[in-house]
Amino acid sequence: MVRAPCDFAPPFAAAACAAAMLTGCASSNPGQKAAPRGTIAAAAAPADDWHALLMLPFGTLLRDVPFPLDEVVVFHDSASPAGGREDHECYTPRGTEPPRLFGRPVEGYSLCFSADRLNRIEASVSLPAESASAQFAAACARWQHAGIPGIATADRCDAQDGTTRLDGRLTVSEPSARPEVAIILIAQTMADQGGRE
Repeated sequence: MVRAPCDFAPPFAAAACAAAMLTGCASSNPGQKAAPRGTIAAAAAPADDWHALLMLPFGTLLRDVPFPLDEVVVFHDSASPAGGREDHECYTPRGTEPPRLFGRPVEGYSLCFSADRLNRIEASVSLPAESASAQFAAACARWQHAGIPGIATADRCDAQDGTTRLDGRLTVSEPSARPEVAIILIAQTMADQGGRE
């Protein structure tokens, strides 16, 4: 007579042994397929989620940027909400993979600093001519649904999400004559937000 392993277990351990055997049988059932990895994880963000452009949080000091930068331009913003002019120094990351938007790597990407703190991000990405308008309209609807909507036209989309203001434009790239989405993200202070109400 062949005995099961639990037949030799002391009485006080018989229940635990039986439970362990049942668990083992359930987990080793050859007809039961394991759940695919990642099914419990949250759904992936849509391809047009502008948060992917935030390689660094707003307010990051220029000296704390963890990758090399190439300076591209210095410009003066005469429409600063605080009045007067605001100087920005814009840089492009060097040796760092660019973020992706609309499922494509962005072609133009700049991190702009004022008073040595990141407060503006500029990015652009080309889209197929046959679907650019539809993709931009769908993205604008999502951007505005997730925040405070602003202007929404066939070629422009404004929205406010927390302390970030988004200005999106559907334009035509001059060198290639292809449709292009250009996005500017601007960090908003409490004074800025009050001024927009």
